[in-house]
Amino acid sequence: MSATAIPRRTGIANLPLHYGKDSILYPIDRKTYDQSIELLSKAIHKTKLGIREKKAAINRLSRVGIR
Repeated sequence: MSATAIPRRTGIANLPLHYGKDSILYPIDRKTYDQSIELLSKAIHKTKLGIREKKAAINRLSRVGIR
């Protein structure tokens, strides 16, 4: 199920979503979403990637998140 497949009548169509272990999208609150983005950002910075690769990963993350 994709984010676009969620019916608008459920009221969750505009909320941030996370995939569960069962590959089903679950709505989450904004605080949890921001914490997830921050965790991923820190993980990228701690990797042994080159500067170019880190910058590309952060740019991709920023397209998905708020940062």
